Amino acid sequence: MFNDNLLRTLSRIRADEAQRGRRPQTIEGPIQRRESQDAPLTIRHAVATDLSALERLAALDSRRLPSGELFLAEVAGRLLAAVSVDTGAIIADPFEHTAAIVDVLRLHASAVLPAAPRRAIAVGAQAAATS
Repeated sequence: MFNDNLLRTLSRIRADEAQRGRRPQTIEGPIQRRESQDAPLTIRHAVATDLSALERLAALDSRRLPSGELFLAEVAGRLLAAVSVDTGAIIADPFEHTAAIVDVLRLHASAVLPAAPRRAIAVGAQAAATS
C-alpha cells in the first residue's frame, strides 16, 4: 500500500515536470516533506501573468477556471487556491490541506462585494402596517 504523502509528492513532481515539458524522473532517497505550514499566507488579486498557474490549479482540481475577478491564496510563492469574487466558484489544490485557506478566500471575496440594497417596498409595507 502506498503512503498518501508519497503519492502527493509524486503527483506534484509529475505535474511540475509536465508543465515544464520534461519527462518524469525516478526519486532516489527519502522524500523530504515541505514545511509550508509555517510559511505566511498571501491573498492577492489575480493578474494576467497568473493564467498558467491558474490553469494548472484548475486542472489539478478537475474544474474549470472560475470567471470574473479572482482572489488567489499563495503559500511560499505557490498557488494553492483561488475564488471568484463574482460567482464564488473555488478551485484548490486537492493534494494540500486548503479548507482553512478557502474559508479565508471566501471571507475576502465577501468583503469586497457591495451590500445588497434594501428594498423600498418592504419599508413602505412596514410603515402602512404600523399606521
